[in-house]
Amino acid sequence: MYCLLFVFLVFASSDLLSHHKIYSPRVEEGRQSFEWRGHFDSDTSIEKDKAHHHVLETEYSWTNFWQSELEFHISDKSDTTLDWEKTEFQNQVQIFDFNNFAGALYFSYNFVSEKDEEDEIEYKYLNEIAINNISLTSNFIFEKQVGSDAKKSTEFAFSNYLKFRDFLPYEIAFGVFGFSEFGEISGFEVFDEQTHQYGLQFEKELHINDIEFEFALGWLHGFTNASADQTLIWNLEVEFN
Repeated sequence: MYCLLFVFLVFASSDLLSHHKIYSPRVEEGRQSFEWRGHFDSDTSIEKDKAHHHVLETEYSWTNFWQSELEFHISDKSDTTLDWEKTEFQNQVQIFDFNNFAGALYFSYNFVSEKDEEDEIEYKYLNEIAINNISLTSNFIFEKQVGSDAKKSTEFAFSNYLKFRDFLPYEIAFGVFGFSEFGEISGFEVFDEQTHQYGLQFEKELHINDIEFEFALGWLHGFTNASADQTLIWNLEVEFN
């Protein structure tokens, strides 16, 4: 808890898909974690090829239904190799908690660092259905700019992860997952200008004393011209209870 507050105080003064993360609606009281995730794009166009993005995140669960997160986004841009893109302060409230079903509401305020870009508010509904060793996690994502020069319409995206446990040796979980951006709610983009990426992800957990290490590696294929042709994603999370 103190680490989360410290990081927030230090940095508070200083893309719609949340960069390839699908959030679980389940909250575990006292859980604290640090995370590094990112993605690397491969594409035939110069604009998208070799683009990469990194997210540093810390989170803490204050109760068995309320969790806060702080994210720092670093990405390559056209005029710099790496640049601080934005800082996100997030809160998640679990509203359903059953063995086979869970749901949560999520709100984020995004402090955008790039000039000529407005801050953003982002809100989601997180949903999970689990049956035995199979689970389906879905995120319904809404994002809107705030400020005098902000876009008036809210943008909509959808992500999902069908995950299988105990099917592979060495306790490796895997699943099919994907991310879709449809455009503004007031008028979706035509299909080829939407972003649709789907692929496979593999996960592994290690427990050392009271510390849990979670590793994830995934690959996504783009299905429209607006999507990167191929994307490699990774996630490393260290969890304390």
